[in-house]
Amino acid sequence: MWKCLGAILPRYLAAIYNVCLREGVFPKRWKKARIIPIVKPGKEVSDDVGKYRPVSLLDSGGKVLEKFLINRINHHVYSKGLMNENQFGFRPQKSTVEAAMAIKIFVHESLEAGEVMALIRLDVQMAFDTAWWPGILKELKESKCPKNLYNLTQSYFTQRTA
Repeated sequence: MWKCLGAILPRYLAAIYNVCLREGVFPKRWKKARIIPIVKPGKEVSDDVGKYRPVSLLDSGGKVLEKFLINRINHHVYSKGLMNENQFGFRPQKSTVEAAMAIKIFVHESLEAGEVMALIRLDVQMAFDTAWWPGILKELKESKCPKNLYNLTQSYFTQRTA
């Protein structure tokens, strides 16, 4: 439907998103998610409730605005040189596969040099659900994030429903 709307009324759709971005408002209707339980691979025969991974599906309009917000925050972060190079995941071309390859290279080089090492692994599950939103907002403010993006992020975090 959104694709058709964009083809039929592109200016109307652009106006909606431009107002959201300019005013820093994420419409409440677009924050309502539909939860779909997905069975984890290999757990199909289990009776454990933990066999399901809940996937929340946002309204298409919200997904588009979310993508605009992420792209603009990423532009701010990268243009100010604020991203740590050791950050993997949630970054373009820096997935967990690249993190695993970096560890492999580091371990290989260390073993060849005869060094002793220890490896500690941290797996953050449900990263978005467990993210500390006040801390994210604090970091955005301290990084001098544009006010409209800060307000849009704050709006995005509030009144979320499923």
